[in-house]
Amino acid sequence: MRPLTFSDDKENEQKWVPGGARSASDAFREFVDRHRADDNATFCIEDEENEEALLLMFDVGTICRIKGAENSRVEYRLVTNGGDYRSQVANFVRGGTAALDRSGPWWPDVAALNRARLRFEFDGSVLRRTHPRVLRRRLEILTVIDGHEPATVDGVTHFGFGNGGGDTANAWFTAGGRGLVVTFDHTSALNFSEDPQAQAALYDGVPADLLAMVKNVPESDTTLNVSHPDGGTVVAASGVFTFSGPCAMADGLVSRLQETQLDVRDTGVGWLLEGLLSLEDFTPAAVSEEVAWWSAEEIEKGFAAGGHEEAAPFDRETVDRFCEIWADSGYNDRWDVHYVLFDGNTVEDAGEARDELLTLVRGLGLERVDAPPGAADGEVWVRTDPRIDAELERWS
Repeated sequence: MRPLTFSDDKENEQKWVPGGARSASDAFREFVDRHRADDNATFCIEDEENEEALLLMFDVGTICRIKGAENSRVEYRLVTNGGDYRSQVANFVRGGTAALDRSGPWWPDVAALNRARLRFEFDGSVLRRTHPRVLRRRLEILTVIDGHEPATVDGVTHFGFGNGGGDTANAWFTAGGRGLVVTFDHTSALNFSEDPQAQAALYDGVPADLLAMVKNVPESDTTLNVSHPDGGTVVAASGVFTFSGPCAMADGLVSRLQETQLDVRDTGVGWLLEGLLSLEDFTPAAVSEEVAWWSAEEIEKGFAAGGHEEAAPFDRETVDRFCEIWADSGYNDRWDVHYVLFDGNTVEDAGEARDELLTLVRGLGLERVDAPPGAADGEVWVRTDPRIDAELERWS
């Protein structure tokens, strides 16, 4: 232990030395409780001897760590729950900034932090919470209601509908579940249909196989094409959402939202798509009440024509082994959209059990997706399946 200094934005200061009645963490918490106010929400705990500090910015949900008095290295962390402040203070007290390395991610500047904040906010959205299986089912019905049929070309199925006023929602999915959802709100500040360079930039970061789904496609009632700077065309979009892993905004969209200080609502995804996804009872009556651009007759016909996919039975022994590995090394993500297995493990750490798991996933026909950026290379993310869920109740 070493002496520490507590301070805030109002020039209050308190010294703490080892050996007292209170721990450093408890003393700092009492200091914060005593001085925190609406106009005083930034607090610092400093190790002057080692030239290190931890800055807690309660009003903006941010923690900052600082190393070095001159040419300081400054990094930022997004706070997603109240306990994060307490745990980071405890870690800093125990071992300084080095003790925080395993509790990342830490971002090198405010711009990167704000991009992370946008992604975190989207992680609670209706689109992120909706299982792609449910999304595809509803899109199929909505496409039919709109007077079209889902069209499959080269293994990629296109779904799409519009409101008749130039605003559309489109999606492309492979049989294996990789996909791309594109919204287009022609009144949005993100409408770049007249600016090919800006439109192409909105798709930055989309994996090549997903980007190919929206390049040089035939123009239709729901797809407006924009010239691409590299040649050919790309589908006009105000919102771009990938399904190569857990649903996420495209990097280009995140950058544009940050630059323009807009948010995901400006993509049109809320009123064009999420309202229809949030309906607990997806029925003709509920859809009629949610949107006004289709007649009751069109909606009834669309539901009547929508197909029903029969789930193939699973092999009992294979399912049991999958559940056993899940019980040993897995959990469900917070929206029950994915099974997460070997969380934080490297491929080497996971070992042969991971190889066996991947064989089981293929044998069961489950949808494996890419792990999120920053995940350990041994992590395996698999979309949940109701048939597996029913069995997992016996293993949890």
